[in-house]
Amino acid sequence: MKKRITAAAISAAVLFGALSGQALAADHSSFTDIANTGSRAQIEALQELGIVKGVSSSEFHPEEYLTGAQGIELIVRTMQLSLAAIDFNQAPTADGFFTNVKNDAWYAESFVIAHYNGLDLPADIDPNKPLTREQFAHYLVQALEKTGQYPLIKMYINIQDEKDITVDYQGTIQRALLYKIVALDAEGNFHPQQVVNRAEAAAILFAAHEFVETHKDNGEAGAPEEPAASAPATA
Repeated sequence: MKKRITAAAISAAVLFGALSGQALAADHSSFTDIANTGSRAQIEALQELGIVKGVSSSEFHPEEYLTGAQGIELIVRTMQLSLAAIDFNQAPTADGFFTNVKNDAWYAESFVIAHYNGLDLPADIDPNKPLTREQFAHYLVQALEKTGQYPLIKMYINIQDEKDITVDYQGTIQRALLYKIVALDAEGNFHPQQVVNRAEAAAILFAAHEFVETHKDNGEAGAPEEPAASAPATA
């Protein structure tokens, strides 16, 4: 059975963390730099699930911006995307699709998996460039929707800074809000062009993970949309 950490457990962890301070980080996490991070409990949960591994064995760097390489790797890992449903005559390589992703890069396989699972990563994406909030939400929703067909209330959420959202991302951001994996601030803004940091990304990833697991448990998720049965080795 797949390991799952519930939202209730996270709430308990947050409460316990408020009471025990540094002791919780020392006892339950190998990361020494997340004690004062608001999403510490989510980071620890994702670490326990084997989704996040940190910048090193002891540091997570929560306030550091999330690069494209890190973001796509985490999205693929969290949503458990793979190439299992695709038959290849020859194994695909990252440089067949992306001009800036080397085949021997640690994240190359995740970029290939993301490509074949329908994430519309631009061919010239720079894996070292930080992701914005709209990019991260857009790619994550695309990945989430590959895991199943989920019930969705058809309603429009008013976003105060919607004019700043890239047109192609507006639909996925609306769905991200409806799935409740992201939220607007107190003034109703999404801040789409703001760079997402690693702590915020962890909180969003945890929400997406719990969304998928909850709907599986409730039997509400339909069959996932599968990639094509076969594909060429290069683009």
